[in-house]
Amino acid sequence: MPALPALLPGAAALPGAAPAVPLTGLGPADLLLAAALAALGAVAGAAGARVVPLFARHDPGPADDTPPPPPTCPHCARPVPFHRLLPVPRGGAVALRGRCPSCAARLAAPPGLSAATAVLFAAAGLSLGVEGAARAPLWLAALLLFAALGALLSAVDIRVHRLPNALVLAAYPAAVALVAGAALLAPLTDPAAGPGPLDPAGLVGPLGGMAALSAFYWLLWFVHPAGMGWGDVKLAGLVGLHLGWLGFGAVFSGTFVAFLGSAAYGLALILLGRATRRTQIPFGPFMIGGALAVLLVGDPSGLLF
Repeated sequence: MPALPALLPGAAALPGAAPAVPLTGLGPADLLLAAALAALGAVAGAAGARVVPLFARHDPGPADDTPPPPPTCPHCARPVPFHRLLPVPRGGAVALRGRCPSCAARLAAPPGLSAATAVLFAAAGLSLGVEGAARAPLWLAALLLFAALGALLSAVDIRVHRLPNALVLAAYPAAVALVAGAALLAPLTDPAAGPGPLDPAGLVGPLGGMAALSAFYWLLWFVHPAGMGWGDVKLAGLVGLHLGWLGFGAVFSGTFVAFLGSAAYGLALILLGRATRRTQIPFGPFMIGGALAVLLVGDPSGLLF
């Protein structure tokens, strides 16, 4: 099966990067992959939705340096332990049964997260197709992890204006391992040049994107802390890591889309009389949405440069 062209120029900018499949080139196998991933996404989204009620809003005063509360049951107020290296609770009481591990009370999961995650998983399948998924299975796994985590973080940020460490920082080990592994193994599955040796140069894009975007958001926070949350700075590394897989142009595009979407949303709220210029808007969903738009559709910077 010949390589399929990308949806947008630059969508497969890095050697070995799986190309995006145009809708006109989808075959039955691609549609079956998307359907299977949608079912997987629905399950992952349902499990993630049960985690959302564990996080409470934290708005400390100017002189209050207390850290945000850990994941806590809203019924018995007991902490719910999370894995250090994965953004999931320990045990299966929360994610599998939707109950507090201490008091067994049912946790009220927000609606829509399961469907949203299913749509993102299906979009990942349609974007890569069977050929792309076979060429870069680790990248597909990284993309699915980022989509599931992004949907969950967006729901939490919208609800309580927080991007918790238990979700963001715990995702770094798995995300870095998957994206770095995909970058290192890319030469082995390059259909143009044939199998080649492992190339550490493939790490420049993902790791460079992670470092560059982290530094950029840290600078914004340092200059104007009131306008940029520290959680956004912590999330920036994950966003830059995944966008860097497509190249530094994608890092710029995803960041631009995030700020453009946030500005448009804020302006719409102001025009509707539902916000003022001082109203705080959760920025995490726009960071994640901008990144996923570029990752799943393609990097539009290729049209400009």
